[in-house]
Amino acid sequence: MSSINRVCGRIALVWALAAMAPTGAAVWAQTAPKPMTLAEALDMARINSPSIGIANAQVEAAQSRQTQAGAGINPELSYSVENFGGNGLLSGMDGSESTIGLSQQLELGGKREARSETAGRLVDAAAIRALISRADLDQAVRERFADLSAAEERLELARSARERANRLSGLAQSLVDAGREPPLRLLRAQAQAAAAEAQFNIATAELSAAQRALSALWGGGNDFVDAVGPWEFRRTEERLNAAPDDTLDYRLAKAEHEVAEAALRLEKSNGWVDVTVSAGFRRFEATGDQAWIAGVSIPIPIQNTNGGAIAAARAEDRAAELQVSMALVEAVRKLNDARSAFDAADARASALENQAVRQAEEALNLAQIGYEAGRFQLIDVLDAEEAFASIRNALIDAKLARAKAAAALIRANAN
Repeated sequence: MSSINRVCGRIALVWALAAMAPTGAAVWAQTAPKPMTLAEALDMARINSPSIGIANAQVEAAQSRQTQAGAGINPELSYSVENFGGNGLLSGMDGSESTIGLSQQLELGGKREARSETAGRLVDAAAIRALISRADLDQAVRERFADLSAAEERLELARSARERANRLSGLAQSLVDAGREPPLRLLRAQAQAAAAEAQFNIATAELSAAQRALSALWGGGNDFVDAVGPWEFRRTEERLNAAPDDTLDYRLAKAEHEVAEAALRLEKSNGWVDVTVSAGFRRFEATGDQAWIAGVSIPIPIQNTNGGAIAAARAEDRAAELQVSMALVEAVRKLNDARSAFDAADARASALENQAVRQAEEALNLAQIGYEAGRFQLIDVLDAEEAFASIRNALIDAKLARAKAAAALIRANAN
């Protein structure tokens, strides 16, 4: 009696789990998903992703700053009136002197060229960051597409398991009614059917979540997508044999070092003092005389020679140089790790695809046929069902791991 109570308790628990996820199934059934291949998903993300728009805007901003960096200093126009509104001979405007002048600050030490060069290096670095953003987005699309494909296969597996469990439950009911099976076997078959129903609802909800996760990459968080075609895809321009010093991460470190070098040259040029030259025209109201004036203004560099900024830029340049060395080591590690992970995942998936699943499916079919013919017991069918589901889920996991390893391998070789 205690065994029957335990089985009944399990049935109640499983039906409670099954009731928790019907909403996802209903929503999914009401909305027809749009078929989409991995190549189409990659194109959709590249066109509509906010992250790509942000990266492109940052490149445009860097280019605009480069244009501004090449601009010179505006000349200054001045007008002044002296010796008026006083007393005696200087009362009123009769004794005043008025001057109109023009002055221009001359940048020395190559400041303008250094600014322009630094801004140009920043444009190069921003362009590489944009490429990195696109490569990271591609990897995310590949991974989430694989998640969606795996969720679809798990849903199909759950649907098939539910159909088999319902058929097995009906058969067990017939055998119990005929007196060929004890009632406890029927309870176990019904528990298996309830568990299959719960798993189907869970798989449906996971599929909806995977659909939203993929479409969120291009801003369509409520789009329903049906992943079709291969889980893995590589564009013709995407190589898998990039040299470590040709990868995007290393190129970015190199570009940032060039920015630091240009910034050091800029700070050195800022140590030069600038000369301001001026010229003007003066009128003496008392006599009506007129005269030209000219002048030169030169700062005296006794308090500020920009030494602190130069020292800081030199230290940053040294740090950027060391970062280049670290980036090369990291690039080698990422390339090797990505290749090893893919080879291992590919070997595991291939082994499961070639033999294990086929054998498990054949064993399940034989167990079902034997049970219907009265040669096997229900426990044999349930064991075969569990083994088949375990192997199929292992294959899905292996294919998912291989697809994500392929995505990481393509990202590591991005250049």
